[in-house]
Amino acid sequence: MTPIRASARGEECTINLHMVCNHNPETVVWCHENSYDAGKGMGLKARDERGAYGCSACHAVYDGQVARPDWLTKEEVDSAFEQGKKKSQAILRRKGLLGE
Repeated sequence: MTPIRASARGEECTINLHMVCNHNPETVVWCHENSYDAGKGMGLKARDERGAYGCSACHAVYDGQVARPDWLTKEEVDSAFEQGKKKSQAILRRKGLLGE
């Protein structure tokens, strides 16, 4: 496990999807961005720097493991992930795990 992935232990979810987030730090993992620009490919995760702290519920919706709720558009889910990524990157910088 990489230091960035390990850093998720006990963190708050930064994705916070409306009426999805379980707000349980015990379920938070490092969620990798789902774009080819981030390095994702067939059988490949994006680079660790391109991710966010996410609870199990937000992660499942973002990754498509469960159906996206009717009250959220794909654009809203992607936007929440982008905001979570920015917050998570700031946390990683404070922890000394991400350069400026």
